[in-house]
Amino acid sequence: MAIANVVVHLDTTGDSTAPTPGSGTKVSVNEHNDLRIVDGNDYALSLSRRAVTEFLSRTGLPVPDTGTLALPDTPVSARIRATVASWDFGGIPAERVQRHVVTGTSMAATAYAHTHLDTQVHIALFTVLCLCVDDLEVDAGALAAFVPRMQAGETQAHPVLARLAQSLRAMPEFFHSYAATAILVGTVHFVNCTLVERQTDNMPLHPTALPYVLYKRARNSLGEVYAAFVWDKFNFPDISSHIQVTPETMIFLDYSNDILSFYKEELAGERNNFVHDRARVTEQDVQTVLSDILDELVNAVERARGILQGVKEKETWERFLAGWVAFHFLSPRYRLAHLTSVFA
Repeated sequence: MAIANVVVHLDTTGDSTAPTPGSGTKVSVNEHNDLRIVDGNDYALSLSRRAVTEFLSRTGLPVPDTGTLALPDTPVSARIRATVASWDFGGIPAERVQRHVVTGTSMAATAYAHTHLDTQVHIALFTVLCLCVDDLEVDAGALAAFVPRMQAGETQAHPVLARLAQSLRAMPEFFHSYAATAILVGTVHFVNCTLVERQTDNMPLHPTALPYVLYKRARNSLGEVYAAFVWDKFNFPDISSHIQVTPETMIFLDYSNDILSFYKEELAGERNNFVHDRARVTEQDVQTVLSDILDELVNAVERARGILQGVKEKETWERFLAGWVAFHFLSPRYRLAHLTSVFA
């Protein structure tokens, strides 16, 4: 899909203020500042619309028209499907694997469409495997053994993790050696953090533990991994042309995902996520936290635009930003079709 040709609609004139309790939707906020939908999801929907609208308006990024945006059936997607069909997923239901394939293929075809086709396939397959881990489809014992077995060169305890280790070993074929190492380390952090989050699911957060909340967000997000994916070694062999925007890219990936996935997480009743954790430790409501995250996100995008100097680097950065947004609108995982009426 050519991101530059995506038709966009953006409403910058309407009132983006979210409704308050008493305006037709019953909402309660508990002592931890958690948003609780009592009667319907209108408040979460409006809050998400406001955050997404402001994010796109302030960064100048286009909103894909979901009526015309579709994932084409390409040789890349065919290769991904054929490869996945040959893999053993250790009993993970086929319909769940298929959802991950759609997400991984969508991401590669949008955010990373500027990379070589082989690189897109590798990114998509890596994403499928990580989604199996992220959605808790790999047992805790296998996750705990992932790093020790990889260090010892032993066979992994779950076939998904065996494929993941294989994917990591192949990263130097596509990315600069520094980036490939960062991808390895970031993936290890992700697996490790996914495991420990299961073990600390009911752990109360101390009111002064904001640094821990930020630390956990950085470790469980794969932010540095997907930041490295932007700059494949075939198009960008000189790492000095882009490495200085790595921190900004990580902030963009993490915080844009927090904003763009907020609605689907509210629908699922998720409370142990970054937005709610940050609300608890800062004693702020969710709307204020989303606003603060948005400010930090916009600042990071503007800094990166100033740091990058090369024409090719600047163009790639903008294609990546637009593609990342397109991916979230394209993927059924994020349910952003529910928000699109605000942009009509």
